Amino acid sequence: MTLAAPHPPSRARALLTRHPLIAFFGLCFVPVWAYELVGILVFDLPVAPWMFVTPFLGPTLAAVLVTWAGRGRAGVRALFGEVVRWRVPGRWYLAVCLGLPVILMACVLPLPGAWQHAGPVGSEVLPWLLGFGIVLVLGGPLGEEPGWRCFAHQHLQQRFGPVRGALLLGLLWGLWHAPLSLIEGYNHAGADLIGMAVPFAAFLIFTIAISIPLAWLANHTRSGVLAILAHTFLNASLLPVFFPGVDNSLSYLVVQDVVFGALAVALIVTTRGRLGRPE
Repeated sequence: MTLAAPHPPSRARALLTRHPLIAFFGLCFVPVWAYELVGILVFDLPVAPWMFVTPFLGPTLAAVLVTWAGRGRAGVRALFGEVVRWRVPGRWYLAVCLGLPVILMACVLPLPGAWQHAGPVGSEVLPWLLGFGIVLVLGGPLGEEPGWRCFAHQHLQQRFGPVRGALLLGLLWGLWHAPLSLIEGYNHAGADLIGMAVPFAAFLIFTIAISIPLAWLANHTRSGVLAILAHTFLNASLLPVFFPGVDNSLSYLVVQDVVFGALAVALIVTTRGRLGRPE
């Protein structure tokens, strides 16, 4: 009695397995950019609610497909095991849920008039909490981080090393958002080419800079829950609570670029470029 030879993998599955990073980013960019560009340029759609689906069309779906192609159902279970991992030392929750908001609010202080508007406003807490939940589920973090930090981070780090891998992920993460800059008002985008390009450049610098501390966090915790929370705090501005009257302006984003760029350099130096990656 002879055993039947196993069926060879399909051509598409073999391609996903052979080039996982190219496959992942191709699956991230192509459907999302096509959806957004048609929606923006053809139908003139706003960000909400039409663009809420894009994170799930892109990073999450791409991570699942490429993981399934290479590692099967067991790999997908392991991927989502990391996505929902929440049992990590409490200091990392403090770093994300307290440290990160403190840094973001400190970035407000150099802005004109910030000190005059400083002071917590209790009536804004509940609206902010509701907004935080909406941003978490629909605003990007829940749909993006299974792809960015739970999949791409590990593959890029293995291929290029901790620092270069994180910087490359930050660049691609930022570029993935590029079509949305065609919508006037999104991330301070203006109506003309310069008005779109300058805010997008500032945003791109931010995604590159913040990817270093996010890589450091991911290497220490391997927790998708913390990555999702960190991403949500970056998106859900606390300005109405602590600095009512101060706009979430391009100047505020530029200050964040400087502060998180300095934090990135400090982490690279103090960790000697390992960013917490296990030996």
